[in-house]
Amino acid sequence: MMIGDDVLYQIFKGTLSPDKTLREQAESSLAEISTDPQLVLRLIYFSCQQEGSQAGVVSDMLHARQAASIRVRNVLSRGDWNRQPYFTDDLKSMVRECIVPMQCAPHVPEVVRKQLLAAVQNLIDYDYPDRWPTLMHQVTAIIDECTSLLQLQQTETGTPDVVSVHPRESVATRLKGILSVLYACCKHYDNPVTVGTETVDAFSDSLCPSLVSLAELLFALWTQEIMHCAEEVSCSGRECCTFEISTFHTLLSDCLRTLYKCLHVLITHRWPHHFCKVPAMARFCQVCVAQPLDVVHATLLPFYAQHVTRSYCCPKSDLFDETDGSAVWKFLKWVMRLCLTLVQGHMEPKMCERRAVTVAKHFCQHYLLPFVRQALDMVRWHASPRAISSKAYILSLEVLTSAVKQSGAYREVLMPHAEELLTSLIFPRLSYSESDAELWQTNPVEYVKLQTSSVEDLYSAREVSAGLMLALATPSKSFHDSSLTSHFVQFVLKQFTNSMQLASRGEVEASRVVDAALFCVYHFASVLENVGFGDDKVEWLLTTFVAPVVAYPVGFLRARAVLVLSTFARKIKWTAPQVYQGVLAGVLPLLQDPEVPVRVQTCVSFGRLVCHPHAQDIIAPRIGELIQHYLSTLKLVDNEGVVRTLRKTIEHYRCTLSCWALQLTEVLVQHFGEVLKRTASAEHIDAVTETLDFESGQRSKKNTFSANGDISYAPCAAISIMAADEVLDTVITLVRSLPQYSVVQLETGWDLLRSIQQCTAPMMFSVLAQDCGCSFGFMDATLMLLTTILSKSPAVSPEMWRLLLCLHRLVVQGAVDYFGQMLPPLDNFICVAPEAFLFSRIEDLCEMPAFATEVASMTPAQIASVMCDTVLSKSDQLRLRELSPVPKVYDSILQNLWKLRREGKVDELVHGATINDIVEYVLQTALRVLNELSNQHKQFNTFILLFLNTIFSAILAAPVIAVSILFSTGALPLLFTGYLQLVQGKKLMGTLRSYDRRLFVLTFATATDLLTVQHQPPWRDSVDEVICCVMRSGVLDEFGRAEAILISAELEQRMASNTCEDSNAADSFSSEWSEDDFDDIVDDSDGTCEETDEEWEEENDEEENVLDAPYGGCLGKYLAAAKAARLGSATTDGDRSSSSGSDETEDNLLDEGDFVSPIDECNSWDLLLEAVDRVSRIGSIPGVVAPVSSSLCDALKSGVVQQVNDMMKQVMELRERHLSTF
Repeated sequence: MMIGDDVLYQIFKGTLSPDKTLREQAESSLAEISTDPQLVLRLIYFSCQQEGSQAGVVSDMLHARQAASIRVRNVLSRGDWNRQPYFTDDLKSMVRECIVPMQCAPHVPEVVRKQLLAAVQNLIDYDYPDRWPTLMHQVTAIIDECTSLLQLQQTETGTPDVVSVHPRESVATRLKGILSVLYACCKHYDNPVTVGTETVDAFSDSLCPSLVSLAELLFALWTQEIMHCAEEVSCSGRECCTFEISTFHTLLSDCLRTLYKCLHVLITHRWPHHFCKVPAMARFCQVCVAQPLDVVHATLLPFYAQHVTRSYCCPKSDLFDETDGSAVWKFLKWVMRLCLTLVQGHMEPKMCERRAVTVAKHFCQHYLLPFVRQALDMVRWHASPRAISSKAYILSLEVLTSAVKQSGAYREVLMPHAEELLTSLIFPRLSYSESDAELWQTNPVEYVKLQTSSVEDLYSAREVSAGLMLALATPSKSFHDSSLTSHFVQFVLKQFTNSMQLASRGEVEASRVVDAALFCVYHFASVLENVGFGDDKVEWLLTTFVAPVVAYPVGFLRARAVLVLSTFARKIKWTAPQVYQGVLAGVLPLLQDPEVPVRVQTCVSFGRLVCHPHAQDIIAPRIGELIQHYLSTLKLVDNEGVVRTLRKTIEHYRCTLSCWALQLTEVLVQHFGEVLKRTASAEHIDAVTETLDFESGQRSKKNTFSANGDISYAPCAAISIMAADEVLDTVITLVRSLPQYSVVQLETGWDLLRSIQQCTAPMMFSVLAQDCGCSFGFMDATLMLLTTILSKSPAVSPEMWRLLLCLHRLVVQGAVDYFGQMLPPLDNFICVAPEAFLFSRIEDLCEMPAFATEVASMTPAQIASVMCDTVLSKSDQLRLRELSPVPKVYDSILQNLWKLRREGKVDELVHGATINDIVEYVLQTALRVLNELSNQHKQFNTFILLFLNTIFSAILAAPVIAVSILFSTGALPLLFTGYLQLVQGKKLMGTLRSYDRRLFVLTFATATDLLTVQHQPPWRDSVDEVICCVMRSGVLDEFGRAEAILISAELEQRMASNTCEDSNAADSFSSEWSEDDFDDIVDDSDGTCEETDEEWEEENDEEENVLDAPYGGCLGKYLAAAKAARLGSATTDGDRSSSSGSDETEDNLLDEGDFVSPIDECNSWDLLLEAVDRVSRIGSIPGVVAPVSSSLCDALKSGVVQQVNDMMKQVMELRERHLSTF
């Protein structure tokens, strides 16, 4: 049934009604009629129909038509319509046939056309060209029709009837619409991944000649309109309130802009074959760039220059917003962008693709120098009679910057005018502007951010001018004039000398000059040394011209001076500590500056200043006051740069911060809570704003890249999230900075750590227990904080036990792939409080949250087991890497149980049943997994080894129970036989960790001890068989040799520990505060974790020390073999996976440092020899048959094992000595 226009009008009018009831009724009606697929076609016709003439209905009808076009866009943008049965083939054919010509109709409003164009772009992605071969025929037919009508207008041969039926504005409007569709088609071919080069060449060759001809026609009309309208405006004497000349001229500018965008897409990635012929190239350059620039400089810019002074009331504004909104200046931007593309792509013919070398040489001979001159003239026009900014101006600066690298352009055009460029055209652009003043007042954080991060301000005249300044003033080519640098430096110093006295009294223009000079110094930070400006001269420059500015009355000068001082603080070698301390003393008061941007800039930049060796004497006594200033600034603004500076300060002055630790933690936790609330609120506002912008078809004002490369302000949620993340990192750094308390200090240390646990636990609970916190990306940092606090603590507070329940909830609710990140905190829970973890009910340890009442009667060990079971139940959906934490958790539980029993801290009568249940559960799980793996065609060696380690840990924890269970299942000898085959293979032997070898040796010692029991259990013979098999296999000797290499290296390293500690202490400052780290303080966009980088650096340093030891050659061979085995394993399995069609490959899951193992505290080799000795003594008793032959025992005690044991005793003695000294 066909729905009438009146019905559709009422429905869409109702959807826009402020009355909720009426709006819901209209939406219900719309949902009801949407079941008919033909509605899409009907809405296209409805949104494109001619408006009526009733005065009261026009506005409502426009809104209804806009809403209908949005509905069309939404329906066609939900996914490929070829995969949706809702759309029939006939319907799709009719939509393709009508949507392009109808949206190009001149009476269609622009807001409707934008929505339908977005729908067409989606259809092009779905169907063009295979399912929509007629699209280009539709496009070219409309273009040809419009071209013919415009030609009649140009030659004035058209009859009045033709002009009345086809007004030029209507023709231009239609052409503008169809060129937008053509641009979408061109973008389809701008994808080298999906479109072949031959296809692109064919498309470009067919389109480029007609586009150049159309550009020539449109520009001729564009020029005629300028000549006619300029005279009319001059005669009338009216002021031009915008850059618009006439409606027709604006439409022509829009058409030309879209046409140039099409040409730019076609030439950007691959030079078209059509333009590889010199005549075609010459016509392209002449018609599309040279002629437009000539006309612009001859007619348009002089016309604008006459009116621009009186047309705009604010003489200090650079009119960037006005030019950015002008259709004429948008077109000029694309003229200069095309010019820039030609200059960058063809100024060095040797660098061009082979087929374009000839035309590139022709371009350099005939067009390069004129284009550069035109760009220079464009820059001059924007400087006089008043400073104006536009994107065409910025791209002209880019052309000049690129031309610096070309010898001809540099010698002929740039060098003769270099002084004018640097002093008259560039330098004034570097000063504090009106846009800066607006940002200073409305968004201080954004102002500070833009001073150091030019990426955030893509279209910034200041940043592009700075790039041209550096290109001209720093010689990088042999033909560059090296004297320009010294001349420009002298010019900057002269500006300081002439303006500083006036600026010190607050004179605005002089302050702008000083600001521009400081900006130059800031950008020359990386090149002054290369041009012969040594440290002594830089220090003189800073102390004479920069340091005094921090006390000037103008706020933006104080902020700029702090930035410059912080940039040079560590780049130069100061003549005396007192000089640096004097500079630093002048900056300190700015932490309390009354102007917020100055305070934020000081806090952001202060990391480089206070973490300097010469700053220690000044900062250490007032570190508390300094941190208070940081925190007071954080209360005013959310800025991750300030928090990063706080974190770096804490890290650098950690030795003096113990008394501040709890207070700092409380303040940071409180700040995180406030930021988290603002984050949730800001995310809601951003989401609503984004929805409204999408529905209205307007571009959202967010700090994101738009289609034309523009950038505007960032969403509030993103800023708050970054600040909150930095707060978490700072708390982690603060906890890490706490000293490692000795046994004597343990009680005092526990009081502090317990308070920190109680303070931070609610914050971590808010992230781990609430859905919103997880969505902001704070999970990793929260888990790291939990791990760090537990690692420093001797006990677990009740508030921290609640976090274990949060982890359990996350896993049970589906976060099984995140279980690996939970392994470190889980292990710390086990190691810090093993008795409570194994034997206490969770309801006795903490207050139960509402979501965890069903596990109240469980022990933490049982809760962890439920988490492991949940992960294993999803084994078909997870990779082995995501499953591997399960056996590691089992190992931690069992080995801590072994440690408790070994230390006599377990009441066997009370907890014996619990121990049996734990061991039985783990063994059954491990055997089930190993059985499932044995039935698969693939071999996952390291994953199998992890579960074999779990079985060994069970034997350690409860030898009799574990061996009895394994014997009853018939798995005991098979497990050991399989283990020997596994580890003695070439693939795995080089991959084994020291932990794997020591665990097996300890398990073997425990099994050997079982032979000394008085009674004769049924599994005794099986254990005897296993012991003999292992001894004969030689695996103990192989493990011993591998361990001997590592122990030898550690011995050498510890023997030279004093020297190493001194050198490490000397290098710690430089490695911790490298230039990259200091750049991170200023660059707020950096999202890396410095702590992780430092840990990797420490690990690399340790490896280098080991390799430098006398045993380094052997160790190096061993490490190289291990690395080769890992790589070989990955390659082999990768090939096998590729051939079998599976994407699951065997990964090396034996990660070093998975968790701290209790077996690290004992000498497994010594325990093995003691067990063997006890077995040997049984054989010496008359009438008793020895369970193991004495020859095997003697060989073991006199071979490699004994040597390794002796070396291990030395190492452990040195370790204990080091700990006692520490």
